[in-house]
Amino acid sequence: MTIGQVSAESGIAASAIRYYESLGILPKPDRKNGKRLYDHAVLQRLALVRFYRTTGVSIRHIAQMFAADARSDRHAVVRERISEIDRYIRQAQTAKRRLKDLLDCRCHGDKRKCVIFR
Repeated sequence: MTIGQVSAESGIAASAIRYYESLGILPKPDRKNGKRLYDHAVLQRLALVRFYRTTGVSIRHIAQMFAADARSDRHAVVRERISEIDRYIRQAQTAKRRLKDLLDCRCHGDKRKCVIFR
């Protein structure tokens, strides 16, 4: 498959595909007459990259995961992302609780009773 075909089938821009190659996320393809020729397996790898991106994993971390030979290294990156998401959820829950308190606030301008000044 040419880079154009991979791009069309995966929905990922050719420039991104070349970038992923430079980071080692995608293996260097064979070339014929200077043109990149990809195996169909590249589509599976791009689907995995897309999956990781939808979960918020950075390109840097994805590159680390593909560079890592050991499965445990990949698991470490995923565990780290789960921890980040847990922190974000806690922060969002706190923000939501404070906003609900603000809706319930009946301080009538009295700073001593207002939830904002606690």
